[in-house]
Amino acid sequence: MPFSDFTNPYKNPADVPEKYRQHINLQKLFKADGSYVRPAEDPVTIWAIQILVEEYGVPLEAMALELNADFAEGTYQGGRRYLGRVDIVVYDDRYADSIGNLDVAFITVEAMETNKKVGGTEAEGWVEHLNRLNSYMSASPSARYAILTSGKQTDIYRRDLDYPRKLEIIGNLPKYESASKAAENSPFIVILNPSEADGIQTGLTPLSRDKFREVLGDTRSGCHSILRDNEGLQPQEAVDAMVKFLFAKWYDEQATIDLVKQTGESRAYVFSVSNETDPERLLVQVRDTFEKAKQWERDTLAKKFGDDLGVRLAFNEADVLQFKPHTTMEIVKRLQPWSLRKSSADVKGGVFEDFLSKTFRDDLGQYFTPTPVINLMVGILQPTVNDYVGDPACGSARMLTHVLDYVRKQEYAKAIANNGGSAEGINPEEPTQEFIKFRDNHLFGAEYSRNVMHVARVNTLMNGAQYADLKVMDSLERLGSITGGIKEGLPERPGFYLGGLTMILTNPPFGSKVTNDNVLKDFASRDGVTKKNGKVVKSIPQEVAFLNRCLEFLAPGGKLAIVLPDGVLANSTTQDVRDWILRWARLKAIVSLPQETFRPYGAAVKTSVVLLEKRDIALTAESQLEIEQDDKIYMARIDDIGYDASGRVSASEDEVNEPPEVRKAITDLAGLLGR
Repeated sequence: MPFSDFTNPYKNPADVPEKYRQHINLQKLFKADGSYVRPAEDPVTIWAIQILVEEYGVPLEAMALELNADFAEGTYQGGRRYLGRVDIVVYDDRYADSIGNLDVAFITVEAMETNKKVGGTEAEGWVEHLNRLNSYMSASPSARYAILTSGKQTDIYRRDLDYPRKLEIIGNLPKYESASKAAENSPFIVILNPSEADGIQTGLTPLSRDKFREVLGDTRSGCHSILRDNEGLQPQEAVDAMVKFLFAKWYDEQATIDLVKQTGESRAYVFSVSNETDPERLLVQVRDTFEKAKQWERDTLAKKFGDDLGVRLAFNEADVLQFKPHTTMEIVKRLQPWSLRKSSADVKGGVFEDFLSKTFRDDLGQYFTPTPVINLMVGILQPTVNDYVGDPACGSARMLTHVLDYVRKQEYAKAIANNGGSAEGINPEEPTQEFIKFRDNHLFGAEYSRNVMHVARVNTLMNGAQYADLKVMDSLERLGSITGGIKEGLPERPGFYLGGLTMILTNPPFGSKVTNDNVLKDFASRDGVTKKNGKVVKSIPQEVAFLNRCLEFLAPGGKLAIVLPDGVLANSTTQDVRDWILRWARLKAIVSLPQETFRPYGAAVKTSVVLLEKRDIALTAESQLEIEQDDKIYMARIDDIGYDASGRVSASEDEVNEPPEVRKAITDLAGLLGR
């Protein structure tokens, strides 16, 4: 161990090499006349600094001296809180704050006089210094290693991350690998490159859907297998873990690019490993990247929503990304070559539908809708930048991300047309100011499950919709509980209010009954579907309740595309439901879906996509016969959705997302509606 054979080479401060004596980060050791501030301890500190630099590769720029930390549950002495103070803090120079300051501690060092014994009990000795070290390590969320040295004796500790106040003595400190060394060693770095469109060369490759499936999937080399075999995770736990890794990876890409633009220096990603990478350090770096991503999301959403963030955040304070060092290393190895930022919306969204739902269909299948069905619904609605679009049962939020991608493409085409047919100077991700306004202010999603909201939030973030208004919410709760008693929506209050949306597309959960008497009465109080022959029914199917709630959220003239089981449309027992629908909305289209539509997710229910347009004023029961007879209703049957009876993909690669029958239905209905 290099921390040995102390001969006190720097007892005289004049013997300290100039690069240490003159460095701005070490000025606290010396008085104005060049003498030591603490003659008994400071020679040990300088000696330790030299070893960290020369033996472990720590840059002086990553060090800070004499730092304090107040830990609310730290050591108390004499009834007073003990303030953690440590002689040296080594920061992880892979991180920096918005103005370039390092802010993630990695190693702490506490030096003491050479005549104090490690393990001794003398005053101002080992116990006092170990208390300082313990207190600082407890206060720091990121510090992993600690050193306590008198020069003659040295103990090196590693903090147990599962028991963060516990320090375990280890044999030696791993190599540091500075940011500059990491950039030299890693094949995946970010550099300035004026020839690139945004002046940045990332070194990463966009993913194809097949490659993403391979990287994440349940194969021997896939991330799911690694988490299952190394960590023993159950399916839902594995989903949660992968979403966290993707969130951290996506943030790491953007944060690293921002640092390169800020400093002009090449940098390696945190999600980047080489033969020099210390698995213990990588574990902490990935964990802290996840923490920084959470803070970025909190800060970003606070700009729009203020302090009302609890139901909107992808992850809360208790959520951590921490697995065994080997597990973390293996996951990073598989993710490191690929760019989540540059992969298309179809690819990123496809992961949440394709990989997560197929791998974990028993746990999450209910939250996914096949891509052809989503494309059908978006295609027949044809949203524009003027629409306020919501999904009150958003699951993984793929309906919303497909709407976003559809509108982005429409605005990009419009911008090119307005630019004389040239794409020069137009950002395809943000083609118009109208699109940016739509992306940031016109998308709304609600999901009952917080675990699924993790998926939804990360999905929208990775697709550029960081301001999408997603919240954990029971959309079938009493309306006043959802709206806070507010009784009007657009134009002042877009979102989940009465008349707060111009467009809804949703695939609500089927099969359950709503039996809550308060909820049923609440629907009936506004002439809802739960009122039958002047009385409140005792229960209604969950999908019918969602349909009722969707029509309440829609503004007059607003459009709803909803997946419904065919029983709602055909059974004699639901005639009252159909009558109620026609009083409140004009039926514009019914597209029957094949039996195998939801086979990939373990379901065989026969369904249809129903398109409704909310009336300006609901017809009374007495005027039911006055429903317009000349309204055109488009009806179609899709026999091939791109899956066979076993749920396997049957369509060609070019048609898997939009099979010919789906494309025809979209084209036909667009012509009928004149949009």
